[in-house]
Amino acid sequence: MKRIRIPWLVDIVLSKDAAEIESFALNPKLDRAYSNRTILINGLILRRVRKVLQFGGKPFPTVSPKDAEDRAAAQNVLWQSLNVLAAKFSSGPDELENLAAYVRGVGPDDACGPLVQQVVGRLFNPGFIATPASWESALILDKAPRTVNPFLLIWWAITGRVDAAKQLLAEMVGGDLAGIHAIGIALHNIVNGVDLMRQLYNDRMQRASLSAQAAASGCLFAPATVLRQPTASSSSDEGELNTGTLVILSLQAANANVPNKDVAFLRQSWSRCPAEQWVPAMLEGIWRRACRDTAQSPGNGNATACPYAPQNPL
Repeated sequence: MKRIRIPWLVDIVLSKDAAEIESFALNPKLDRAYSNRTILINGLILRRVRKVLQFGGKPFPTVSPKDAEDRAAAQNVLWQSLNVLAAKFSSGPDELENLAAYVRGVGPDDACGPLVQQVVGRLFNPGFIATPASWESALILDKAPRTVNPFLLIWWAITGRVDAAKQLLAEMVGGDLAGIHAIGIALHNIVNGVDLMRQLYNDRMQRASLSAQAAASGCLFAPATVLRQPTASSSSDEGELNTGTLVILSLQAANANVPNKDVAFLRQSWSRCPAEQWVPAMLEGIWRRACRDTAQSPGNGNATACPYAPQNPL
């Protein structure tokens, strides 16, 4: 754990240790209300996050406070829905063929993102079809909360690009806030995993030796960071945390050091990811389908046309 603290300017605690992260995640005084923005740099970070990760004045589920109205109920409904689909995706269904073909080496290196967006989008809208514009919107939303480039921020403010990106994605998933987050932000972790899976598949020894579960585990990427802030004074190894302190949990760094699904998805906490079973199952399914001796054409079964779908994957 590391703390950066200059009175009135910055007070940030950073952790990339799995045990520390689990402890912070279970701390009842740490929340996502982000109400104290009196410390300059902390406030700038939180204002950016709250401004980007919302639509129609409502925060995305991933930045909603613990006690937000209907948050827990909606999270549980989505969790149960995705869990029902997990077994199907683990088996490598037809809708994963385009991604399996990509893992086998078909198509350019930059084709993965739209293919993942296509699959994730169909969880919220069965007729979802990824387009160049929807993928560009996802790239903007991925960058918007994190960039420190002042010129880019000014340009986006003038052109309204971030709001336009959210509007486009919202229209594609019927305004579902969890859906906007899924096809605009969360999918980038899956894209990273599938890109890595393509590299593994290209290694004949890895291809022959890795089970679907092992491949999925090795290709599981967690969110880079999640933010918490105390709702009341709390203590840590770095000293007293007050309501202005910003706690940054580096989930991917912790998962990369020691792969741990509990940490990657914050499984034991109130803020667990609803896709904590579905994402590993999807990755397993992609690997299984990619490694089959006889793969099906992307046009068969339930596969849906996508402008980025690889052609003639065999």
